[in-house]
Amino acid sequence: MKCLMLAWHETEPMLYGWLLKQTQSHHETEDIMQDVFIKAMQNSERFCTLDDSKAWLFKMTKNRFIDLVRRKVASDELADIDAPREVAPVMTQLQSCLPRLLPKLKDEERHIIEQCDLNGMTQKQFSEQNLLSLPATKARLRRARLVLKQHLEQECQVERDRSGVCCFKRMESDS
Repeated sequence: MKCLMLAWHETEPMLYGWLLKQTQSHHETEDIMQDVFIKAMQNSERFCTLDDSKAWLFKMTKNRFIDLVRRKVASDELADIDAPREVAPVMTQLQSCLPRLLPKLKDEERHIIEQCDLNGMTQKQFSEQNLLSLPATKARLRRARLVLKQHLEQECQVERDRSGVCCFKRMESDS
């Protein structure tokens, strides 16, 4: 139990900050944090035997966030059955596509994107934690982002203009 509380106290501020950035809602962030803590408490004996308990907390938090996004998308789709569909802003639509794409990446690609782009870890921190040189980390992140970009363009039909993402075409599986 002591190892759980120690890991929780060390990671809770980072988890909360990342979740708040993702959800833009203190209420949703606190609900997810509570769910993750309860799940950790339910598995407290096993939790203390994990090699990287902080990574487990991050993974559970990310999974709960993805569940929240999926519920929202499903809820929006049910509410829109009789109503004409309004196109959501591009970034909102991308948020619904990203959780589907991340599992399709190789573990190494997904890990570096989750840590550096989604969890806010610096590239220097990532390189130190994973025993890589900073140039190797930068190259690995660049390659992972290119793979993710290809998936976004192919599977989510994201189009770009000079300023960045401009258009998101909903696919039949999204509607």
